[in-house]
Amino acid sequence: MRVFRAESPLGCALVLPALLLLASPAAAQLGPPIQLRPPTPAAAPPPAPQAPAAQPAPQPDAEPDIKSMPLAPADNSWLGTLGDSSALPQEMWNGTPRAFVMAALPQLGATNSPALQDLARRLLLSNAASPRGQDSPDRPSLAALRLDRLEALGQVAGALAIMDELPDESTADNLDRARVELRFAANDPDGACHAVNERMGRYQSNWWDRALIACQALSGDSAKAALGLSLLREQKAPPDPVFDALIEVIGGQARKIDKLPDPTPMRMALFAATKLPLPADALNAAGPAALHLYATNSAVPVERRLAAAERAANYGALTAAELGELYQKFEFKPEEQAAVLRDPKPPSDAKGRAILYAVARSNAPTETRASAVASLLTEAKRRGGFLAMAQLVAPLLGDMRPESGPEGFAADGARALLVTGREGPAAAWISASGARELWLVARLAATPPLGATDENAPLQQVFVTLISRNSSSGPAQVGLLLSLLAAFDVPLDALDPAPLLAPPHEAQLPSAALWVGQQHAAADKRVGETLLASLLIAQAGDRLTLEPILLGRTIAGLLAIGLDAEAHALAVEAAISAGI
Repeated sequence: MRVFRAESPLGCALVLPALLLLASPAAAQLGPPIQLRPPTPAAAPPPAPQAPAAQPAPQPDAEPDIKSMPLAPADNSWLGTLGDSSALPQEMWNGTPRAFVMAALPQLGATNSPALQDLARRLLLSNAASPRGQDSPDRPSLAALRLDRLEALGQVAGALAIMDELPDESTADNLDRARVELRFAANDPDGACHAVNERMGRYQSNWWDRALIACQALSGDSAKAALGLSLLREQKAPPDPVFDALIEVIGGQARKIDKLPDPTPMRMALFAATKLPLPADALNAAGPAALHLYATNSAVPVERRLAAAERAANYGALTAAELGELYQKFEFKPEEQAAVLRDPKPPSDAKGRAILYAVARSNAPTETRASAVASLLTEAKRRGGFLAMAQLVAPLLGDMRPESGPEGFAADGARALLVTGREGPAAAWISASGARELWLVARLAATPPLGATDENAPLQQVFVTLISRNSSSGPAQVGLLLSLLAAFDVPLDALDPAPLLAPPHEAQLPSAALWVGQQHAAADKRVGETLLASLLIAQAGDRLTLEPILLGRTIAGLLAIGLDAEAHALAVEAAISAGI
């Protein structure tokens, strides 16, 4: 049983004995200097004494050449832990006002785009000199905002690594709460509760009272936890019936919990301890960090963790490899596998997808394995998870043939290979698919300069085909491709625009200040500012925007600061996400 230091259910004031450091100055006696010189010859009489030379009149004190100036306190707001070649330059915030970063950073959210996830991770974890300016005394500090965004993006390990690098004096209520929540998100309740016991004496709030009660319940001390709830009610604290129910169920009472509003990591840790099925609203409302906690909590049965793991992988809080490992831990019966393989429709639940993944990795005939991968990709497109599923299954396509799967397998396999950076192997799959528009996607993936013509995919013909194939989505796809190709300076002057014209459409646009600021930052090569603004322009809720003008501006910004490969990867993701 874990034991956490607490003398009362709501904590006690921390009394620290003062340490008196006494030091007596050491006195040192120095005699007059001894002058050493060669001895005077004995025969020579001593020279006659001379009158002392006149001393110059004292002059007024001159202005000293060197002035003593107090050193400015070190600004550790952007200490980083990213040590590999993916780290951004240390001077990336040169010329960027701190006020801009503090205003823009809270708008950075989790998305299902691996390209945006990677860029945001690198921005937040790179070690850099902090942007100039000071924190506002009445607002969260820059360090707190940065850690908050790392938690919001599900970058739990990275956030904890940065928090460990912050100086001991870097403390505030929001920073210490983040420390607790991140430890819970990492499935480290001991570390989280150590932080609660160590720091709660600094603050007086119901949040810290409930954090202590949560730790008492998780450590098995149900009596203290129950007493803590009783004291909160006596103090007329704002009610929190769901929290109370969680504590009571952990303590052995029978309670039904069919909703979990505000599923923070701490609350998800409590819910995991109840051993109850996770309510559907919690899965949809939980952020990436809380999803990471639930998906990696070994106390929860594997089959209950699968759906949370899929959503966590969708947001980049779990890697594709970690999702695959959890899929493989799911145990199923032969008749369950047979039922999934018999069903002509792709599975609609995480258990069925885990079974298909097991089949795809098995020693079954190639056609059976290819059919399993095809179903996984088809279903992933339907629920908006194609990019994450492609990361998982693309390595399995290496020993499969495009023609070994059902209709559409070659095209989806090509898309999976392209979006995961496997342009070479994708060529055979594109040829087998007959989808000439995928040659254009392959050209977007190429980092050398793109040519204006391509015998595999003449632009005009491909564009007209897309429009004629689907009158609703085709014009939008053509508009997207035109914008992406133009962003890479592909000559488009030979195109006949008449058949490609589409009527105006409504779109959500970013702030004009952000739009103009991104262009100025890109022109001045301000790396951090350009990247942060570009990330905000490119996100549409939790997805990559498919608005052609916004994507063109984003790609232009990335190219301006030398992120060429990342710009190409983003263009491919956009094309695949648009159904091309």
